[in-house]
Amino acid sequence: CSSQEPKKPSKNPQRPTSRNRKRTPYGTSRRSILKKTFTQEQVKFTAGVSADPQVGIIGGGMAGLLCALSLEKRGVKSTVFDTVGSFGYLRAALIWVIVGMHGLGGRMGTRVIDPQQLIFDHAAQFFTVSDSRFSKLVDYWLEKGLVREWQGLVGQLELGGRFVPFPSSPPRFIGVNGMRPLADSLLSETSMVNVVRPCCISKLEPFNGMWHLSENGKPRGEFDAIVIAHNGNIVP
Repeated sequence: CSSQEPKKPSKNPQRPTSRNRKRTPYGTSRRSILKKTFTQEQVKFTAGVSADPQVGIIGGGMAGLLCALSLEKRGVKSTVFDTVGSFGYLRAALIWVIVGMHGLGGRMGTRVIDPQQLIFDHAAQFFTVSDSRFSKLVDYWLEKGLVREWQGLVGQLELGGRFVPFPSSPPRFIGVNGMRPLADSLLSETSMVNVVRPCCISKLEPFNGMWHLSENGKPRGEFDAIVIAHNGNIVP
C-alpha cells in the first residue's frame, strides 16, 4: 500500500491562467477591462441644459430618424450620424444590379434590379402597428400613398417548395415603392436635422457638461445629449 494521495488530474494547458492569459495591447486582460467597464460610475452633469441644445443621434435607421423628427417638432436641433453613405454595384451577365440603395433608413432597405425595375425589400419586408403614436404616422403615410396594407399571405417557403403561412396577425403594411422611401419622406420634412455620413462614431467623452464625439480620433462635435439608435454591431 502507498500512503501517497492520488495525483490530481493535470490542468488543461490550453485553458487561460493568470500566467498564460492573453493580454491586450494595454497590458491588461480582457476580463479586467470588462470588470472595470461594468464598475464605472454613471456620468452625471450638474449644470442645466442650454436654451438651444444640440443632440447627437448615433444611427440613421428609422429609430434615429423618428427621434430627430420628434426633436424638431419641439424646436431642438440634432445631428444624425450614419455609417452608410455610398452605392454598390454588381454586374451579372448584361444586367446591372444595384446591390443596395444605401441611403438612410437602416433595416428599411430596398434593392432595385434594372432594366426590369424589379423592387424588393431585403430587410424589413413589412411592419405592423401596436403604438398609437406610430399609428398616426402610418395614417399619414397611407394618405400620402407611401404605404398600403398587404392583403396576400405571409409565410415561410420550405425545402421542396412547401409554403407554410404564418398565423394571423394585425394588419401588415408595406411600402408602395419599397421601404426606403419611407425613410426619405421623414428626412424631407426636416429643416433642423444635420446628417453626417458615412461616419462611425468610435468614442464618446463627457467634458465640461457636454458630450464630445469622435471618429477614430477625428472630432465630430460636442452635444448636450446623445441618443444611441444603433444596433451595436459597430458602435462600442
